[in-house]
Amino acid sequence: MADNLVGIAEIAELAGVTKQAVTNWRMRFDDFPKPVQTLQSGPVWNRETVEQWVKTFKGEAPHVLSFINLKGGVGKTTVAVAVAEILAHEDRKHVLLVDLDPQTNASVTVISEEQWAEMDRDGRTIAQLFADRLNSHQAPRFDIETAIARRVSTINDGIARLDLLPSSIRLIDIQDRIPTIALTDNYTANPREILRNALQPVIDRYDYVIIDCPPSLGVVTKNGLRMSTGYVIPTKPDIVSTWGLYQIVDNLDRFARDIERPIPPLGIVATMVQSNNTLHPRVIEDLRSKRLGRFGEAGALPQPPLFQHSIRYAIAVAKGAEVEMDIRTLKGKYGPAYDDLRGLTREIRDACEKKKP
Repeated sequence: MADNLVGIAEIAELAGVTKQAVTNWRMRFDDFPKPVQTLQSGPVWNRETVEQWVKTFKGEAPHVLSFINLKGGVGKTTVAVAVAEILAHEDRKHVLLVDLDPQTNASVTVISEEQWAEMDRDGRTIAQLFADRLNSHQAPRFDIETAIARRVSTINDGIARLDLLPSSIRLIDIQDRIPTIALTDNYTANPREILRNALQPVIDRYDYVIIDCPPSLGVVTKNGLRMSTGYVIPTKPDIVSTWGLYQIVDNLDRFARDIERPIPPLGIVATMVQSNNTLHPRVIEDLRSKRLGRFGEAGALPQPPLFQHSIRYAIAVAKGAEVEMDIRTLKGKYGPAYDDLRGLTREIRDACEKKKP
């Protein structure tokens, strides 16, 4: 049997239960992974998929959520950062915010630009992680323990349970070369596994890992998706911003099948909603009815659900993102949008932590 395949006996051993318990799980839980093959000796499963399911079932696995949209300026980073802050500060979860976007907006909204510049100079950013793999003939500079900034946020001089793995604008210069890592390592290294492998020593410290993805479906984004247990699509409710939603869902569905591990969409969140914009309510209703664009065509993939809480446009959100602002509470930071973001975070948390029947 291949190393990446396991049967019922192996599943029982890794879960610490009997083979009958595994059989019962298969019958009881609809989300128990489907076998990838049925051999003469019985069904076999992908080891990673089953291990993830068992950890989730036991409440031990961190929830890894990618926030993604192919268009910039839709409030993606604001929502990702707010969800991370609320989970850590109000729900008392241990949260790691991973900034994969070369624009570094998530990084510089939770740490000062001076701290970010120092970390970047010292090789303590995502860019250095990838650069080390591109220059494997040199001694690596990146170290996951020192690259994580602890107790970050603009409120209360930092949130005790919120950590950050920052990005760097240097990632712009190297991101197109990352796929060549497989060539330089004689195909022994998978360019999509770099982030996942780097986080392995620390990921079990966290209840949630929130990944702010760049507005593309390139290899950097796929590093985030490769380790994700779900994804969220923030979008402005207008025609241009929602145009690429089907492309996201379709590409992620194909990517999940390629790695043989599900990456379910948690949902779509309408952002920067303006009460005086007559188009916004119409697009929101289309999203709520799951009939937007190609999602309504015959044979198309189903549209992810629309979260009940949409995020209103508020100038206070932009002001609160400035590290130097003297902000003491999340409500002070996010202003009128706070209640929306709190409600959205509760929806995301409930979707991740829903109890099994």
